[in-house]
Amino acid sequence: MKKLLCLIAMILLLSGCSIVDINEQSIDEIVSSILSDKTNLKSVSLEGYSYFLPQGVNLTQNERENSVLYYNHKKMYLYVDLISYYHQVDSNYEKNNNSYYSLPIVLNGNKGYLEITKVANDYFIEFMYHYSKMEAYVSEQDLKKTITIMSYILSSIRYNDSVIESLVGNNLLNYSEEQFNIFNPNGNQSDYLDYVEKYDDGRSSSKNEDILELEEGIE
Repeated sequence: MKKLLCLIAMILLLSGCSIVDINEQSIDEIVSSILSDKTNLKSVSLEGYSYFLPQGVNLTQNERENSVLYYNHKKMYLYVDLISYYHQVDSNYEKNNNSYYSLPIVLNGNKGYLEITKVANDYFIEFMYHYSKMEAYVSEQDLKKTITIMSYILSSIRYNDSVIESLVGNNLLNYSEEQFNIFNPNGNQSDYLDYVEKYDDGRSSSKNEDILELEEGIE
């Protein structure tokens, strides 16, 4: 009964978007079916872009280019590279046969990759698509669920060209050497996750309780 309820919950995960039965599909099929489906839904709007959070995902912190999310009691990071988007930086990902899972992505004129690396008892997910990247450490049993959630979020990102043009013109985007490289996976470590954990003191966090119910039930 518990398994049936979990399956129903995942099928009804996102109202108005494609229904994806993750128990019946491979990771390749999940990614392809969700990223191929165009959606204009959004619940989070920041300077230069917006994105949609599926049910069950809590936004606990956001900045201009960084968001900290929780799903299934696990922390996920979203980084949106506005500079690379503005300059339309091209990238080519080559399949990594040494990783647990590796998938080059070319869909809807956008490029990216999904790479999973086994780290101790967890799995490190690096999911990059359309100048945005998500990262998380999860258990093996949560791989498909987390990748499904990430796929919905990344597929929903929409850029506001006029706002980004203004940010670039006013030198408000970060061009420092601390800029993260989303085009190459890090393997068994995350420069972005490590940077946020080390330097974030909460001063730049922003919560929007009108959009989301934040941090409810997080352990």
